[in-house]
Amino acid sequence: MQSITFERVSNHTSYSHFVEINGDIIALASLQGPREIRVGVVFGEEHPNDFQRLAIAHLANVATSLDPTVELVFKEGASPFPGNITPKHPFADLCAT
Repeated sequence: MQSITFERVSNHTSYSHFVEINGDIIALASLQGPREIRVGVVFGEEHPNDFQRLAIAHLANVATSLDPTVELVFKEGASPFPGNITPKHPFADLCAT
């Protein structure tokens, strides 16, 4: 695998994986198959919710575990890292230094 791209679902693009609103990951193909993986994130709101962010981070972690040189691309609104993290946010432990 060369790259994995996370983006908002579009009608004109085919995807090998989906991240649903409840955070479920639906895989239509193996991460080890194609060179470029496209993950469609199904948005219920303007930005991904915490379940989706955790799923995106998990899928990115799996991809980099399989190939540490894989390029991760987070298109507009599909980043697993929220802009404002409060101390009780699920990502607070990941961002602590």
